[in-house]
Amino acid sequence: MIILNLIVSMLALSCNSYDKVLEYGTPESVGLLSWPLVQLEKNISSYLIPANYSSATYNEIHPIYPGATVMIGHQGTIVSHFAVGEVVKYANENGTDSWREVVLASTCTVSTYIPDFSVNGKENVTVLQLLTHTAGFDADPVPPLWTGYASYSARRQAIISQGLLNQPGTTYLYSDLSFMTMQIVLEIVTGLTLDVLLERDFTGPLGMTDTFFNRGNHALDTSRIAATEFQIAVQGAHEPQRPQPVWGTVHDENAWSLDGVSGHAGVFSTSMNLGIFCQMILNDGKYGNVRILQPQSVDKIFTDYNKAFPGHEHGLGFELNQFYFSGPMQSLQTAGHTGFTGTSIVIDRPSDTFMVLLTNRVHPSRTWSSPNIAREMVGYWVKKAMGFGE
Repeated sequence: MIILNLIVSMLALSCNSYDKVLEYGTPESVGLLSWPLVQLEKNISSYLIPANYSSATYNEIHPIYPGATVMIGHQGTIVSHFAVGEVVKYANENGTDSWREVVLASTCTVSTYIPDFSVNGKENVTVLQLLTHTAGFDADPVPPLWTGYASYSARRQAIISQGLLNQPGTTYLYSDLSFMTMQIVLEIVTGLTLDVLLERDFTGPLGMTDTFFNRGNHALDTSRIAATEFQIAVQGAHEPQRPQPVWGTVHDENAWSLDGVSGHAGVFSTSMNLGIFCQMILNDGKYGNVRILQPQSVDKIFTDYNKAFPGHEHGLGFELNQFYFSGPMQSLQTAGHTGFTGTSIVIDRPSDTFMVLLTNRVHPSRTWSSPNIAREMVGYWVKKAMGFGE
């Protein structure tokens, strides 16, 4: 989801100017305090210990996650980068550039690009509503895409044919269907599959070689990939029948049924690659001598289009002003996104800071914990490092 959010915001061609490239340095070299970042690492490590973390572990004794990696960047300098825990711990269940025009015309209806989409009361749904989760969709496809469909084309048509839960523009509800639909829009406009589009216009130019979709759900080398869930044991026999735990293929069942490539899930990446992504946003769309976004496109990420839904502030593709993933760093100029498996990025424009937290909190089970306690704590210690609350 994080990478698709970037793709749908891109509007620029290349540029010859040069901007910040990430390098390692001490906190003091960019005016930060060291001790809060030392404490941050201790706190991140502490959540490896099984305990009752109240609502974060649903009042049961579990770790928040078996492993995590963190990167903090400030003013183009990586001031903290570390990993804790284990990637696997538990042995069992105990085309063209015309797509940029789509974003420029975000108030156009989706049926402009997908004529069949207009069924079931969706003729007035706009691209903007897809990108801000106000289209009126339910959270997920009903029935799930991995059940009851004989082929990929049948699943794709099921996405197009889905009905609405609410009238467009009347309700905020986070929906995977919005970004599944956005993928189809992009693929129709460009004539490219999403994974090819990602590599051509984004990860390739930025040198993000560790960021990709696993098309075909192939068995990957798991030495650098964190394990996720024993889905069948946790969720029941109706789950996709695949090796357990899920490890090296996309965790999300609907994305798995779409051959591992979907607008809402399926991207593999690293903290360093996501750091490049975040710094590009902070550079107003540039990284080194490569321009990915025009500054006005970046502005759209930090513009609240959901003023009608207080508490659900949203730029194009990114949430704004959310404590649950940014802690006290939250503001209307703080954009971010989370992932179900325990991932998050936060990009704070006013302080020129980003925070990447990648965990595998669903290992061995999605029912064990929520990583929000750790997400908020990262923001707390980064804020402390800036000298606030001293």
